[in-house]
Amino acid sequence: MLLVINILPELVLQLADRGIIATPWLRTAVYALGAFQPDLMIKHGAFFFGQSLTMFFTYGVLHTGMTHLVINMIGLAWLGRWVLQYRSSETFLTFYLLATVGAAEAFALIGPGAGMMVGASGALFGLMGLYLADSGLLTPRTDAWHSLMGRIIGATAALILSDIASSALLGNPVAWQAHAGGFLTGAALGLIYPPRQPRRA
Repeated sequence: MLLVINILPELVLQLADRGIIATPWLRTAVYALGAFQPDLMIKHGAFFFGQSLTMFFTYGVLHTGMTHLVINMIGLAWLGRWVLQYRSSETFLTFYLLATVGAAEAFALIGPGAGMMVGASGALFGLMGLYLADSGLLTPRTDAWHSLMGRIIGATAALILSDIASSALLGNPVAWQAHAGGFLTGAALGLIYPPRQPRRA
């Protein structure tokens, strides 16, 4: 479900960019309506009532292009499989959405204060933080610690490198503040609400 919700908007925008449907200006309009814009929290300028609230969720299903989308969806499928070893699909979705909000909050607090942010990577870092807490990496008790550490380092490195690659390929700055906020949100949720028992993937 999350893959579909993330993929459909970009597919529509890709068609609009090519003039197949709607207009090439559709992407600009969708960003204006759905991207996270910190300045809307402190001054007027919203296009509709409640935009300063809805943008905390809608930015997470918008992307800057196919490269950005594909990288994030690979990360979602990869990390999602890990988290679902410990969490039900309902809890997974709830924590994913909370990490999306937490990432936006961090961007609003310590970000540039202007401009727009889009992408699911803040929530993906939230999944990483959640998995770190759920897997017991903070309190290792078995030899599996080395394997878990390797997976955490590998996945984190992959996400960071994908951000660098996206920035280089697309020319867009990386919202590291959102990544940090998402990670801390996911880790905190995992520690506050530990899973009852491991689940089989």
